Amino acid sequence: MPAYVIDLRADRRWIELVERFKETLLSRLGDLLVKIVALASPDDQLYDSNVLVIVERDDDAVVWSIMESIAEVERSAGMEGTISPLIVTPNERRIIEGFEGYEVVC
Repeated sequence: MPAYVIDLRADRRWIELVERFKETLLSRLGDLLVKIVALASPDDQLYDSNVLVIVERDDDAVVWSIMESIAEVERSAGMEGTISPLIVTPNERRIIEGFEGYEVVC
């Protein structure tokens, strides 16, 4: 089972959307999905994204499946245009560490 990281203090609708996204990705990508890291709010942005999707390979077919998954879960939740993904492979450690360590400073 891939890792899945989300701040449980986040808005309930955001958490539910990210959970649906995770389930859809698991069914479409299976073992190609390594990890999902969602920022605490859809309004938070790092590298112009609010969700990091780490996959074993980021070829066109994988990216297309991710984008279709986003459209599907956003449409079903009535939250179109909410998920802004950054898709990387495990080799992109600096980006992954940035997402995992991201905190909003108020």
